[in-house]
Amino acid sequence: MNKNETKRFTAFTTVMFVITGLYIAFIWVHSLMSAEKSTVESTRVLDFLINFLKSLGINAELTDHIVRKTAHFCEFALLGCLTLWCGYLLNKNIVKLLLPVGGVCLAVAIIDEIIQIFSPGRSCQFSDVILDLSGSICGAVFFILIIIIILLIKKRKSKHE
Repeated sequence: MNKNETKRFTAFTTVMFVITGLYIAFIWVHSLMSAEKSTVESTRVLDFLINFLKSLGINAELTDHIVRKTAHFCEFALLGCLTLWCGYLLNKNIVKLLLPVGGVCLAVAIIDEIIQIFSPGRSCQFSDVILDLSGSICGAVFFILIIIIILLIKKRKSKHE
């Protein structure tokens, strides 16, 4: 790597860590919302999804509970992907990254639930920690699959050159 590539790599790594940190803050800010505000937000999403699916001719029976649990899962799937990406930028050995990345995602999930204890009308639920961790695992697996595909494409290109 030349000097410019090293600077770019360092800058990109820094940007990814900042994005991941801001995303964790986003998750925790949503946990600070009162139950009333959270319900309003979930209801908007629910109404949007129902109307969108109806426009496609799909009559889905969605509930506020489904929307909330899906949001938890998806939030943490993205966190798993981002966290593993940050780790991968520092160490290309994904196997060595799994435990620290899992630990970070678990810590974020536990703190997320603890924050909700202090939010009016909200509660801390162990089942949400499990759901969040499951989402993180799926996000990490998705990232690993993307890396594998990229490596296979690079390998294939190098064979044809």
